[in-house]
Amino acid sequence: MALTETQARVLAALAILEPAQALTVRELCCHAGHAEAATRAALQGLADSGLAHGSRTVPIGWRITDRGRSLISARPYREFLPRNGAAIVTTNGASQ
Repeated sequence: MALTETQARVLAALAILEPAQALTVRELCCHAGHAEAATRAALQGLADSGLAHGSRTVPIGWRITDRGRSLISARPYREFLPRNGAAIVTTNGASQ
C-alpha cells in the first residue's frame, strides 16, 4: 500500500509511541505538521487500511497497529521517522 505524505507523517508520529499510548488529533496535527482536516483525512485512510485505530473513548486517542508499524519501518517511509530517539510531547506537556 502506498501512503500519502500526510499519512506517512501521521503514522510516523504514532510509531514513536509505546503500544499503550495514544495521541489525539490535535497532538497529531502538531507532530505531523498538517492542518486538522488533512490529519483527520489521513487518519481515516489509515484506519480504513488497518494501519491505525482510534479509541472508543472521548477524546479519541489514535494508535498505530502492528501492520502500520511494519509499513512505516519499510524503506520508502523510514525518512519520516524521527532520528535520535525524539520524544512525542502531548499538548498537556507530558513527554512520551
